[in-house]
Amino acid sequence: MPATPPPRLLPEWAPQSGVLLTWPHGHSDWAGELAAIEAEYTALAAAIAARESVLIGCHDETVEGHVRERLAHAGVAAARCRLHRVPSNDTWVRDYGPLTVERDGRPRLVAFSFNAWGGKYPHAEDARISARLHAAGAFGALPLQREALVAEAHR
Repeated sequence: MPATPPPRLLPEWAPQSGVLLTWPHGHSDWAGELAAIEAEYTALAAAIAARESVLIGCHDETVEGHVRERLAHAGVAAARCRLHRVPSNDTWVRDYGPLTVERDGRPRLVAFSFNAWGGKYPHAEDARISARLHAAGAFGALPLQREALVAEAHR
């Protein structure tokens, strides 16, 4: 019997259904420059939404309402934006968000452990974001596999 091929990490040029962002807030790493960075995030979300869906993690209800207003004011199509309330410590979702892999021709999500570079920064909320978004249905029916491997470590 042939061996099952291992999962394949999809390259950045593979077709995708959307992009995940974590919006900055007053308790995040951008607190001191919030107005400037929110302008950048608004432009980024608008550019993404012009081509595909953007999934935005919002720290709380207040941030979610604020993001909706900003995006509407910028003319971003609400149908292209999916906002979910998930507390966060940091905005760099690339370090703690799930990765998409392909197994048996089907996409699935892998959530690695996140420890903020060996505990250098607060990260308890970030470490739970993938699971919280998955539980809320943010990724549709894609299965989520948890891995103990720390993908972003620092010694």
